Amino acid sequence: MRNISFSFLVLFFLISGCSSGNSTDQISKSMLYDFNEPFRFPFEVNEVRTEIAIDNPDVLQQYVFHYKNKQSTHEIRYILSKVIGKSEEISKQGKEPFELENGKQAYYEEDETSQSIWWESENGFLARYVYYINGNFDELGSYKLDQSDLIDLANQVQ
Repeated sequence: MRNISFSFLVLFFLISGCSSGNSTDQISKSMLYDFNEPFRFPFEVNEVRTEIAIDNPDVLQQYVFHYKNKQSTHEIRYILSKVIGKSEEISKQGKEPFELENGKQAYYEEDETSQSIWWESENGFLARYVYYINGNFDELGSYKLDQSDLIDLANQVQ
């Protein structure tokens, strides 16, 4: 009986020693969020996929929703990113300000190959839509969206 008690005692110490790497001092960062997604698009969407960046969830959490038309190569990315432990601010330089329906400030930006709208979302996330064609390799030209299309997308997810 004494050998069995001693064996259990040794086993207990081994198990408790192996599990000491899970310290209660570590901060747990939840990656569970409910995000609203758009339901109206300025082009037909026939491919949808989602990415979750998990390279280092204790530093950066990023969620990317892709809405694409495979034939026309139109694509909109809805990107939500959050730097853990500090608030991100939108760089307003070169961006045109707009007010969303809920009163939040949004910022529109464009160049030859893409258009985007940025705003501060809930739970400390920086949100943005980025629109482009052909993998962001071609100039938009006549495929450029109206600013109101991107503003409508942003209003849908508030």
